[in-house]
Amino acid sequence: MDKNKAKKKRPNPGALANKPIAQSTIAPGKVDKPSEPWKPGTLFWLHLGIITFFLLMLRLSLMDLPLERDESAYAYLGKRAMEGLTPYRDFYEMKPPLLFYGYGLLDLVFGYSQAGLRWGALFLTLLMCGGTYLIGRSFFGPKYGLLAALVLALFSANPYTSMVFEESELLVMALALFGIWFLCRLLNEAGNPQQERWWLIGAGVLIGSSVMVKQSAVFFLGFAAVFLILLADGAGFKAWFGKLVRQGLWFSAGALTPVLLCAGIVMGFGVWDEFLFWNLEYPNLYTSGEDRTSEINLLQYNFNSLTQRQLLLWVLAGLGVLAIALRGMSKKANIALMALALFSFLTITPGQRYYLHYWIQFLPAVALLFAHLFFKLEKLGEKPNLSIAKNLSLPLAALFLLIGVALSSTHWLKTDSNTLMRNMFGGNPFVEDQLFARIIEAQIQPNETVAVMGSEPQIYVYLNRKAPSRHFYTAFLSRNHRFSEAWQNEALEGLKTESPEYVVFNIVPMSWMLKPDSNQGFYQNSYSWVMKNYAPIAWADYVDFYNPTIVTDAAASTYKPQSGSYVMLLKKK
Repeated sequence: MDKNKAKKKRPNPGALANKPIAQSTIAPGKVDKPSEPWKPGTLFWLHLGIITFFLLMLRLSLMDLPLERDESAYAYLGKRAMEGLTPYRDFYEMKPPLLFYGYGLLDLVFGYSQAGLRWGALFLTLLMCGGTYLIGRSFFGPKYGLLAALVLALFSANPYTSMVFEESELLVMALALFGIWFLCRLLNEAGNPQQERWWLIGAGVLIGSSVMVKQSAVFFLGFAAVFLILLADGAGFKAWFGKLVRQGLWFSAGALTPVLLCAGIVMGFGVWDEFLFWNLEYPNLYTSGEDRTSEINLLQYNFNSLTQRQLLLWVLAGLGVLAIALRGMSKKANIALMALALFSFLTITPGQRYYLHYWIQFLPAVALLFAHLFFKLEKLGEKPNLSIAKNLSLPLAALFLLIGVALSSTHWLKTDSNTLMRNMFGGNPFVEDQLFARIIEAQIQPNETVAVMGSEPQIYVYLNRKAPSRHFYTAFLSRNHRFSEAWQNEALEGLKTESPEYVVFNIVPMSWMLKPDSNQGFYQNSYSWVMKNYAPIAWADYVDFYNPTIVTDAAASTYKPQSGSYVMLLKKK
């Protein structure tokens, strides 16, 4: 037999039951084939259809949510990247270059708009569900892989997980999960050496690319290292170590490819120093000086938000960790699954902020642990005195999933987008940003411009307009660093030179993110200049963040704010 065409099968680490070969009478001249209810390819497409339908059912009512801050910033940066501007000089963020070009591609495919960002988030979530399905299928077989994907889809319908927004973590996981699946293929089934090399290179490219979108994905490289150790085998230490080195080199070659690509982009634009500042120096400044007590409180608060109406699923996933003690998978598969859970959790820990969107990187592992519990129960049922567990495992899993759907119905059957956004982001003007953008859109002329004072880039996305300077996100200007004073002067000069027709000025703490030691020069000077040259035409006054006072038309010119937090829409005098 041709070696390049033959495939050697390894025992499935999930210890799936062997399929019995159907007995039949072979007619002369015919080849007998095992009878299977579904061909593997057909089953895959059937499961993909179920996942897609389930996800759409849960998410369609959430497609009209107003834009939030982070997703809008990334979309804005993606558009600037696609225009050929120089990263870290003409626009900037404390993320690697693939974030900009990844979002630029999403902008091109789905549109640079509110609807475009919602459909982009849905597409990335579908990719995450597909990657989770494939990983689960490798560990537990198709039906429990499907279960894991459906649990993840249900998690995504909880707006507090932030998967309804086009967050950077969605792009990270859409890449990383398929790289992890490539590694899982090697644990389950060995192809010829050439195929194995391509799987390793592909895994490296995908996981390395995720790191070049957001730095926290580096922990998935730690998972890959554990996995490569598990894959290595051979008679004696020399053979084992030799295989580990060979496989590690192929994986590393793949992982270095996106790193070298990003280095080429940075060096090609001649912005190496700027790149180092935004990816190394500024992140340390951004996370320094935080109160550890408040961080623990934030962790508790965000976890409560994540698990609301879905706590049962999380508890069962926790039991999935304990189920590792049950038989049903090989030792290597057990270690791989627990390593995936551990390193996925580590991705949310840098900076100890535990923001809701950070948890997106951990949710696939939670969904897999949920499926793992019921897979192990089914395997437990193979014992003669526990056969009931085998029969009830999948029905019980389906029942708990349906209970989760019912308990989450207030999320995915939501009735009012604005109320939901205010409940989620109290203290942020996301609903009012959309309202002000509509007011501006009804009046603005094609050649007129807009400036947003505050970190609310969603207004630029709604209106498809460009900021007066590269400093579109004012929170970056307030931190004390070696460029802050020069940048504040540059931003103020850009505002005066552009002299936009409309200004949205946010007197909202969450928009400027000022601290006691913040440099408030730009905040104060821009306020003075705007109030001298512009007149208010609309207000959002946050006497109550959940029910702000909105003032427009003639009343806006004489209105006096009743609280210390408000947003003004102003027009040039």
